[in-house]
Amino acid sequence: MRLILHHWDTDGICSAAMLFNKDCKNMTPKIGNYYLEEDEIEKIKEEKFDEIYVVDLALNESSLKEIAEISKVKVFDHHVSKKVNGVEYVNPILEGKDEEDYPSASWVVGEFLNEKDNLLSFLGAVGDWEERIKITRFYEKLQDFMKKANITFEEMHEMIYLIDSNYKIGDKKEVERAVSMLSEAEDVAEFILNNEKWRRNRETIEKEIEKILNTEGKKIGNILIKEMDCRYNIISTVARRLWNKKDYVIVVNHGYFENECQVYVRGNNVLHLIQKALEHGYVAGGKKNVMGAIVPREECEEFINEILEEIK
Repeated sequence: MRLILHHWDTDGICSAAMLFNKDCKNMTPKIGNYYLEEDEIEKIKEEKFDEIYVVDLALNESSLKEIAEISKVKVFDHHVSKKVNGVEYVNPILEGKDEEDYPSASWVVGEFLNEKDNLLSFLGAVGDWEERIKITRFYEKLQDFMKKANITFEEMHEMIYLIDSNYKIGDKKEVERAVSMLSEAEDVAEFILNNEKWRRNRETIEKEIEKILNTEGKKIGNILIKEMDCRYNIISTVARRLWNKKDYVIVVNHGYFENECQVYVRGNNVLHLIQKALEHGYVAGGKKNVMGAIVPREECEEFINEILEEIK
């Protein structure tokens, strides 16, 4: 039996769905955590899996080492991360490949399985890049696929919003159920677009996002800082919608975790910020344009000041 441990967003769900079969179980960490809690580690130990796939999930080093002691681990990813000894990696970015050629874990998985011509492979890429995918060389592949599949870019976006509504509203069980449902769906696009539960989730989330976007942020030069106090996991969406693709956006959510803050940064190159967060011992990850970190509440203000010094 294999465990697929995956991220909770469209890319993670689609990647896991492509790898899923009757000999698999799947699981996502507590939404918002890039590490495994003790009870999650214990559950994995009890199941005695032959193999664990970690998919589109920048698990912290400690958690990766723990599960590598339990079973054979293979990571499918497209994020910048530190390799852990004893773990097998399928991550072209770590081998020096360009992110425009591997824009998502779903595309990495599609290449691994020789299933590039698959809606799930492309959905993950559009989910991670959204409109920015149009200015990459990957967009030509996407256009060819959409033409053959008779699907519009707007419909791709709609599918992503519907899938993502599950994690944003905090429904971990539905995130996990989505993997098997997408894996088994005869018509993936129809299944997603006609899912009434996901549609209701999306409406709830959109109202909350609009409310936050309409609150005033703080501007320091070319940096916009937006603070929020929200129980939904929508920080990445808020940051993405605020980012103008040339300056910097820092979003801080004080309301998701009890003792920590979510810190999210978007900019042209934030790789050095990921490194800084990791040096502090924070759970952090991302890629060239994105840094996400979980920061102890009492250290949050100081960390934001450090970020500002780095990018001013």
